Amino acid sequence: MSPKKNLGSRLEALGHWFFYMTLRLFGLRGAYLLLWPVIFSYVACSGKIHRQTAPYFSRRFPEHGPWQRKADTFFNLMNFGRVLVDRAWLGTCANAALTGNFIGYDALLETLAQGKGLVLLTAHIGNWQTALANLETLPVKVHALMQYDMAAAAKHYFDLQKKARAFEIIDVDSPFGGMIEAAAALQKGEVVTIMGDRYLKGPASTVDFFGSAVRIPDAAYILAATTQAPVAIILAAKTGMKDYELKVWDIFTPVFQSREDRPAMLRDCCRRFTGILEKHLRKHPYQWYNFFDFWQQ
Repeated sequence: MSPKKNLGSRLEALGHWFFYMTLRLFGLRGAYLLLWPVIFSYVACSGKIHRQTAPYFSRRFPEHGPWQRKADTFFNLMNFGRVLVDRAWLGTCANAALTGNFIGYDALLETLAQGKGLVLLTAHIGNWQTALANLETLPVKVHALMQYDMAAAAKHYFDLQKKARAFEIIDVDSPFGGMIEAAAALQKGEVVTIMGDRYLKGPASTVDFFGSAVRIPDAAYILAATTQAPVAIILAAKTGMKDYELKVWDIFTPVFQSREDRPAMLRDCCRRFTGILEKHLRKHPYQWYNFFDFWQQ
């Protein structure tokens, strides 16, 4: 690691440690207050963050001028900061708990009762890790297909807790992107969660999202169709300081009818996902945390 990157990593770790200490001394409200000067300074001094958020906000709020766009970035980062604070609070404070409303939970149970497993498709929206924390109530084992770096400064809440995780991690950087392990779990009737809003590599479909073409990964739908498992789209929203909402928006089963129909079927699945994502973001515009040009992946 270069000296510059090493210094950046040390400063990032120091910043997280400072927030952990603030949580222990002053609680959740104190850490939220600390976010205001930190986020304001970053938004005021960094041009990079405005370039990173501009592709989304120029489409979500095309009528906004330069100063309104700066406010959009501030609110977006403030919400993200609160999610990170919540994550640290859940992991470091023994009595920490969020109050939630899980819309569609019974539908998940009915789908799992069919014994075909379930691909749980979500996104970097709201306090999405709340979804992982609450999936322990499901009657089958849960696996999270994700990039996992234990050395990262921004710890997941389950790395900070001194107890076993409620789910198993399947690392997407493992051979074949973790698809073999994920397929095996589905064939046993278990749950695999996948993020559907970031294309890294592999097959993808091009669909419309907020008026522009975007590439959406096909992996979740290929996995489901191959194992004959249903897909449930579930998104999270932070609705208060200690409140959240999880909503099951749709449940469907992708099916490969023929090789010729396969691309169209995958595009239809991706359109279902982006359509739901767009509806969710019209209600919670500042709770999507993709800080890059999503339309130029």
